[in-house]
Amino acid sequence: MSVNMNGRQGGLLALGLAASLAMACGPAQAQTAKPELRIGAVFTLTGPAAPIGIPAKNGIQLLEEQLAKRTDLPFTPRFIIYDDASDPTKAVNNTRKLVTEDQVHLVICCSTTPASMAILETINSGAVPNISVASAASVIEPAAERKWTFKTPSTDKLQVTRVVDDMVARGVKKIAFFGQEDSYGEGGWMALQRVAQEKGLTIVTAERFARTDTNFTPQALKIKQANPDAVYFHAIPPSSALAQQAIRRVGYTGPTYHGGGSAIVAFIDVAKDAAEGTIISAGPLLVYRELPDAYGAKAEIMRFTQLYGAKFGADKIDIFPGQSWDAGRIAVDAAERAVKGGADLTKVEDTRKRLRDAVEATRDFPGVDGVFNYSPTDHLGLDLRSTFLTVVKNGKFTLLQR
Repeated sequence: MSVNMNGRQGGLLALGLAASLAMACGPAQAQTAKPELRIGAVFTLTGPAAPIGIPAKNGIQLLEEQLAKRTDLPFTPRFIIYDDASDPTKAVNNTRKLVTEDQVHLVICCSTTPASMAILETINSGAVPNISVASAASVIEPAAERKWTFKTPSTDKLQVTRVVDDMVARGVKKIAFFGQEDSYGEGGWMALQRVAQEKGLTIVTAERFARTDTNFTPQALKIKQANPDAVYFHAIPPSSALAQQAIRRVGYTGPTYHGGGSAIVAFIDVAKDAAEGTIISAGPLLVYRELPDAYGAKAEIMRFTQLYGAKFGADKIDIFPGQSWDAGRIAVDAAERAVKGGADLTKVEDTRKRLRDAVEATRDFPGVDGVFNYSPTDHLGLDLRSTFLTVVKNGKFTLLQR
């Protein structure tokens, strides 16, 4: 089992090797060889979004190593990984290659919301199941139109709801939005408008920036002049961290909140002292040591943190490898059930449909992001119990007790 970065050439070499091994082992052994479960993945390994894509790749790499130790699987898992270089167009091209050339049974894509949105047509036309590791709810909603796509991270709506509830508890009345000018930022903006209206808060200003921007002072000054009681950021590092620095640099001293895109060590590394006291919405992994023992997914979270920490370092544990780890485990679990139900992995198109149905039938599945319960109307499978508030304290993420 290997991660193939070279597309068709690597596939042909693998097929040739498999054929040689079959001849060497003889007919009897060749007949008992397990079929291959091919899972394709497109992550952002270079470019501005690499800080979230590289950990996601690491999560899949760790899962691949653990799966190689299992002898009970009715297939041999194989992961094929490509880099979209922070470019949605490349994400589409790589996804198309996975579907048509590599003949994968399932896709895990993508690291970012813009890329995840861009590939939807390719996924639907190819009739191949996809598990996204992007945040925005628009990736999977409405489920009737996103029939083939599921996701593992908490949605922007769940994140914003947790944040706004805390704002209300603190007496916040006026808020400012500071977010990316792309589909991820738009998802956060739409969610904030809906939830703020439901909770009786007023949005006094909204400032946007490109993912590649490095100067956030003009927007920060406008936010300060609007005099909000709190500022909500919806972006990913490094831009979310640089924007956080800018808001403090212009003299704003009120509370700052971030969506799940900033729930990563890179945010603190870049923002440094400006991150202190910031409240960030995140999944349970970020505060796993502080979770109650009764939390339904704690055992799986502890297993993942031990494995990941041993391989990559305890200081590298964050939500993004957990999200890809969950996506891979859900895919393998669904494939096991599909094969037991009669799926023939050599018949790729039929297996894709059976695998999609099996993912949608996933129930009470403990993952790093929470306990998953997918359904025909819910391709997230998580609720508010999967979303927590953390605060940066002494340079570390700490569970906010409220």
